[in-house]
Formats: sequence, C-alpha cells, structure tokens
Amino acid sequence: MKNYIKSWNKFEIILLVLSVVVILGLGIYLECGFLATIVPFIGFFSALNQAKGHVVGQVVGVLLAILYSIMSYNNQYYGEVIIYLVVILPLYISGIYTWLKNRDNKSEKVKQNVIETKEWHGLLLVNILLYVGLFFLLKHFNTSNLLVSTISMNINLTATYLLVRRSRYSFLFYLINAFILLILWGLPVLNGNILLLPMVFDAVLLLINNLYGLHSWSKSK
Repeated sequence: MKNYIKSWNKFEIILLVLSVVVILGLGIYLECGFLATIVPFIGFFSALNQAKGHVVGQVVGVLLAILYSIMSYNNQYYGEVIIYLVVILPLYISGIYTWLKNRDNKSEKVKQNVIETKEWHGLLLVNILLYVGLFFLLKHFNTSNLLVSTISMNINLTATYLLVRRSRYSFLFYLINAFILLILWGLPVLNGNILLLPMVFDAVLLLINNLYGLHSWSKSK
C-alpha cells in the first residue's frame, strides 16, 4: 500500500482530483442519481490505475462491470449489458490473476507483453464474427443506438482483452472507444437527458487518461 501511494505523480493526482470535482460534483449538483454519479467515477479510477500499470485497476474493473451493466440496462443499451456481464466481467477477473502473476516486485507494476502476429489475426477474426452476431442479436432486442453500441462493444472487448494480455495497444483501442462513448452517452444528453452528463464528462477524461496510458506504457516498454 505504501509503494502504491508513492507511485502517484502530480499529473495523475491532478486527473484524479478533476474526476472527483467534475464527475462526482456534477452528478451531485444535477441530482443525477447514484449510478449516473458513481459509475463514471469508478470507471475513470479503474482506467487511471490501468494506465499506471497497477492491478487495482482490474479489481475496480470488476465492480465497474457490474454497475455499468445495470446502468446500461436502465438506458436500454442491452448490448452493453451482455458484453459486460458475459465477457468483460470474466476478463477483468482473469486480468487480476494475470497481472498479479506478471508484475514487477519492486514497482508493483505489471510487466508488458508482446502480442504476436498470429494472435492479432485470431483477434481480428473473432471481432468480425462477434460484430455480425451481436448486431443481429441486439437488433432483435431493439437496442438503442444499435450501430454505435455494437461498435463500442467490439472495440471495448478488444481493448479489455489486450489489457489482460498486458499490451500497451489496449490504450489505443480504449482511446477510440472513448470517442464512441462520447456519442453513445452524448446523444441522450442532446435529447434532453442531462442526468447522463457525468458520463459525457467521464468520456472526455478517459480520452486524456488513455492518451496518458499509451504514452506511459510506450515509454516503459
């Protein structure tokens, strides 16, 4: 715990404080409700720790997967519910074991892994098949913003898998997904649901965090 506290630099502390002030503050001020207030903060805290290379990010990710699926269900994003409970949650649990097994004893940060070409090809094939299957499944359930939701799930799944595999490229996919989340949660806000505004600001902070994570992991490879 002592080494974990010491590992925080000024930039990371500033990001964490911003998330508290902007996300939690806005959620409380607008009376957005418990989930709409706490879920984006938990998501950002998890992502920030992942960018730092600490297993805490995976542990908090388990809680995030459960709460985010509940919130997505309430907003008729059924695809998000399916992917988080069936795929993302098990990946986070697997990530806890993998990261603990492959972390540096001195810095307590996870050791990076190199993804081979064969694995990239397999991941691409799985994503193509998954996209087609999910698209028609979600269409059957009349999922809101079908196209955007399906794309978001695929990219998020890829990013989470790469994170479990300890690849720095996970942050590149998370960065792309952050742009998609801006659309996914921004659309209902533009339609008048301002109670989801914390989710929009969370996506903005995630953009910054994922850029930082990509830089940090590339620098320490």
